[in-house]
Amino acid sequence: MQSEEWFLEKEEQLDALADQKALHREEGVALIAAYRTALLEMMFEINDREVDLAALSALEYKPLNVIERVDYFSQDKFHFMRYQQMKTMRQELKKLKAVMEIRKKRNNK
Repeated sequence: MQSEEWFLEKEEQLDALADQKALHREEGVALIAAYRTALLEMMFEINDREVDLAALSALEYKPLNVIERVDYFSQDKFHFMRYQQMKTMRQELKKLKAVMEIRKKRNNK
């Protein structure tokens, strides 16, 4: 899983491109693709599973409407909104990871 610093660095780069209305350019599309891959890896790692988009609905820890949201930000259009959706989902995944870690600690007592 990518580090928090990695995500923050990519968000800074993507935010700058968004301000320039340049997310549709090659650099922006490549950064969005890398961010998407890292986000999916994060979601599956939280669930101790290998990345398999066909198994999204079977994940124990997942954001609401995960299938529709992943479908949306996997499309190659509406780059700004895709990025905003992924950014929001990352915050939700951080919260889900914290919940998961708390539950694991409680179960190990």
